[in-house]
Amino acid sequence: MVLRLQRRLGGAREIPLGYGVTVSHRVFGYADLREAEATAMRLARQTLPAARAFDAECLDDEDLGPEHDEALRGQAARHLVKLLLTRFGTGWSGVETEDGAAAPLTADYLDAFLDTFPGVASSLHAGLLSPWVALEQEGNVSAPLPGTATAEG
Repeated sequence: MVLRLQRRLGGAREIPLGYGVTVSHRVFGYADLREAEATAMRLARQTLPAARAFDAECLDDEDLGPEHDEALRGQAARHLVKLLLTRFGTGWSGVETEDGAAAPLTADYLDAFLDTFPGVASSLHAGLLSPWVALEQEGNVSAPLPGTATAEG
């Protein structure tokens, strides 16, 4: 018997962020996610603070401290959220401009939102990636090939 998680990757999703703010996005594929992650990491290396970037250029990778990796991962996560929502976001509710009009989901407003509410980036990151994390945790659901040796025989 094979059990697997029900996959809910086939449709648009809405991520509640609290305080009446929700972000919606259309479905994106695994290849889209991996490409966005690679782009986010490249952007993170380019946008590291000057002191960290200087250390990265002067020192070998093994001589860089854990704070360098942490800064790089944090930058990459923020860029990933922005990339995915810029490419696949369909809108948000509960976010207004200064004059009270609904704010469009654009890169500039998204930057301002993430700067104003920095803790939201981790919630968005988790919400955007949760279906893919569940799928990866499920593991390989393929049956073994005929004639493949197993622990039982």
